[in-house]
Amino acid sequence: MIDRLERKYRRNRRAAVILDINRATAYLIMGDSNKALEYLNSIEEADLSEKNDSYYVYTINRILCYYELGEIEKAEALYETELVRLCPYGKRLKKSAEILVGERFYFLHRYKESYACLKKLLNTDLPKRQYLGVLYLLARMDDINGEQEQAMTKYRKISKLGNKLWIAKDAGERLKKLEEIV
Repeated sequence: MIDRLERKYRRNRRAAVILDINRATAYLIMGDSNKALEYLNSIEEADLSEKNDSYYVYTINRILCYYELGEIEKAEALYETELVRLCPYGKRLKKSAEILVGERFYFLHRYKESYACLKKLLNTDLPKRQYLGVLYLLARMDDINGEQEQAMTKYRKISKLGNKLWIAKDAGERLKKLEEIV
């Protein structure tokens, strides 16, 4: 779909930038953080805008890529310098920022803070993809903390509802391993 839109808007630089951000998001969802970062790196920051939130989404995606790739220092530097100064407008971006805070704690191995932050978000109105992403991190922390039964319940739900998300596949594999142990 993005390829089709890209051909249609190839002369419109702003539209092309938004499509690149969406493509990077898609690669993040599919579990390919390297490819996502590649697309984000191809974007000229001058083409981004705080008014249409493209700079904000771009920054969140870069931070997530760095965390996923284990480049914690780069993610933290970006979080502390860029994200803190940006103010999200609208419910959707505010939720994304709240999720990012929980994910940040997770990648910094501050599991208690992450769990509390993310668990609170489960009771809010999240899109399915974000809901499953939050549930996945909670399951991972349950697993880390020795709460295998809780982790298995969450993994089951993720693998059932996650369709082609990489977390659904990973949750299914983790579930099989836990079922062998328990």
